[in-house]
Amino acid sequence: MSIADTISAFVQKTTLEDIPSNTIEFTKQLALKTMAGMVAGSATDSGRRMAAYTREVQGAVEAGVIGCGFRTSVEYAVLANGHFAHAAELEDDQFPSATSDITVFPVIFPLAEKLNLSGRKVVEASAIALEVMNRVGMFTLTSKGITDLPFYGVIGAAVVAAKALDLDAKAIRSAIGIAIGRASGFIANFGTDAHYLESAIACRDGYLAAVLAQKGMTGTANIEGWLTSLHGRIDLPMADIVKDLGKPRWHVHNIWVKKYPCCFLTHRQIDMLMVMKKEHGLNHENVESIELDVGPIDATCDRPSPVDVEDSRFSFQHILAGVLIDGDVNYGTFTEQKINDPLYKKVREKIKVNVHRNWPAEFNSGTARVVVTLKGGQQVVDSAEQPLGGPDCPLSREKFIELYEKYTHNYLGGQRIKETAEFILNLEKETDVRKLMSMVTNIR
Repeated sequence: MSIADTISAFVQKTTLEDIPSNTIEFTKQLALKTMAGMVAGSATDSGRRMAAYTREVQGAVEAGVIGCGFRTSVEYAVLANGHFAHAAELEDDQFPSATSDITVFPVIFPLAEKLNLSGRKVVEASAIALEVMNRVGMFTLTSKGITDLPFYGVIGAAVVAAKALDLDAKAIRSAIGIAIGRASGFIANFGTDAHYLESAIACRDGYLAAVLAQKGMTGTANIEGWLTSLHGRIDLPMADIVKDLGKPRWHVHNIWVKKYPCCFLTHRQIDMLMVMKKEHGLNHENVESIELDVGPIDATCDRPSPVDVEDSRFSFQHILAGVLIDGDVNYGTFTEQKINDPLYKKVREKIKVNVHRNWPAEFNSGTARVVVTLKGGQQVVDSAEQPLGGPDCPLSREKFIELYEKYTHNYLGGQRIKETAEFILNLEKETDVRKLMSMVTNIR
């Protein structure tokens, strides 16, 4: 069987009973994180721009635009919620190819509202879509300047919609093929609204691929040929895409979980500097300099003088200055005031990025290294391959709840935070997802 045939059969036949219990739990935790991102992202400047556009479209009243207090067509709710999820900079990604949960959950929740799906169906479809997306997207394209997240993410969006719509294997295969024709996304857009829009469009186009396949439209079934032409290689181990498909350990667990609302390429360094600050009493006054060792793709975050808020969220210098000065990285780190703050400017100048061009040309490549030199000459050194939240050091259920509270407390309020978190973490037991959508939509 071809890859497309194998995947399509897997998507059609797999049910919640076939999914490992730890994968079900992790899928719900990722849903919780993504919901936090959609709520918080709706309040960002970029999110407000998307919300304004969505209001102007005035589509059919089918699904909620999260955080915005109005409903529109599923198509435009998917677009808006997909944009919010990325504008929050809280997406969780597989590495080295950055396939992400933010091209799955922004699609399934509006669909669940329109179709009145059970929470069980939402978890089932989401886990399956994440699995397929992570497998097809296991070969990174970053060396070509392509952002894997939206590029492969359109496949995740198509699969989750296809499963929600109960398509048969033939239609699922067509949905994937149609989605492939919409694959796009470029690293050059990091630090701009377009970076967020790319994944929003992937969400929308994946949804449309499934809807059009349901109506009989066809798309390529040649995933092997597509990947070969993309990578310019005939030796890709493509059999790995479907090897042990459906058996433990699911590839869903390759996803790294974000804890800070900024580019994931900076998170290993944030974690290391946080620990150093706590253990060695580091601050902006006693630190002479900081040197970072990073790979060629991560060098995109070498931005010593960020020009605006979005740029600052992709700046090693600005982000680590926030750690030294404020002891945390949150939305308050990324403001025009902080960008222009003389103290922030002074601390940013202390941070140097050493780029290792011989490291793999992929996201979060190599072993990240941080060298802090104190004013007395003492050095503090640490290195890490993954941050806390990576597959080797997963977050607890309690930590997921803590992150959800951290990023929604300004918008949902204590009781609603508790109710929505409990709903999502028990999603497979819930019969009416519309209750959740009402709670997270009508907050303004």
